[in-house]
This record gives sequence, C-alpha cells and structure tokens, in this order.
Amino acid sequence: MQIETIGKYQLHLIAHELPGTRGWHPYVSIHKFDDAAQDFICVLDKHHAGDEALPSYDEAIDMARRVGTALLEKGNL
Repeated sequence: MQIETIGKYQLHLIAHELPGTRGWHPYVSIHKFDDAAQDFICVLDKHHAGDEALPSYDEAIDMARRVGTALLEKGNL
C-alpha cells in the first residue's frame, strides 16, 4: 500500500494479488482531512479501480492512483 497526499486528501493505493494467478487488482481508498477532528476520515473505502487484473504490482498501484485522482477532480467527495 502507498499513501499519497493531494491537498486535504490522502489516496491509499492498494494492489491485491489474485490467488493462483500473476494478476493484480487495483483499489483506492480516499481520506479527507477534517478540520474539526484534526484527523483524516475515510470518504471512499476500498474502491475497485479497474475491471481487469494487471500484470504487475506497480501497474495496479498506478491504475489506483489514476482512478483516485480522477475521482478527486470530479469533486464528488
């Protein structure tokens, strides 16, 4: 898992290896900094970031990053 901060948001980038295969599934969780709580709160939990398994961990993390960034750009969180 990798964590990247974009403004008041954190992207938690996750890649899970599929059992019995060499494929990786990308996921992203998004946390937003809450000024009142002075902590990050989860606003999107383990969103599946792709329809197909990817051949490597790095590619799955990159896909999770792209999907997470696109969700932030839409501004629906």
